[in-house]
Amino acid sequence: MSFADKLRTWMPLHENRVSRAVHFLGAYLFTFALLVPLSWVRLPVPGVSVTAAHLLVLAVVLYAVTLEWTAGLLMALPLVPTLAAAEAVARLPTGTAVGVAVGVMAVRFALVVGAHVVFEKKTHGLSLGGPLLFFIEPVYLLTLVLFGMGLKRDLHARVTSGSPGAVAVR
Repeated sequence: MSFADKLRTWMPLHENRVSRAVHFLGAYLFTFALLVPLSWVRLPVPGVSVTAAHLLVLAVVLYAVTLEWTAGLLMALPLVPTLAAAEAVARLPTGTAVGVAVGVMAVRFALVVGAHVVFEKKTHGLSLGGPLLFFIEPVYLLTLVLFGMGLKRDLHARVTSGSPGAVAVR
């Protein structure tokens, strides 16, 4: 399935701007919560401090860029402070760090599910890509911003004309 097909499926379930903003924030909260424990896993790379958290961020960025390179690069920018914050929390006592990570994950799910229920009046569960979507949803959202700026016209045309039920970007 192409990125245009994925975006076409995603858009009708995320039409409200408040819900979209919550989803944007929620993706980084989800990533933060996973980066905290992954910061404890050190990898044996001589002369450099590399953790599993670094590898996750790299994998997310590489995948995001393969979906849509401009939006992928833009979504990577907030990952830098997200990783730095997660590494700082990981340096706290283990119980405190775990509590922060679990608390952030709980808040993230409450916010995103609440946004769907309150603002969209619909939900999709994990039907749009499973847990991977939690990492890369900013690519979808930033692509809509690029559409709104008049950019990515070829992609916009593929998204909006790809199926009879396709919706226009708001």
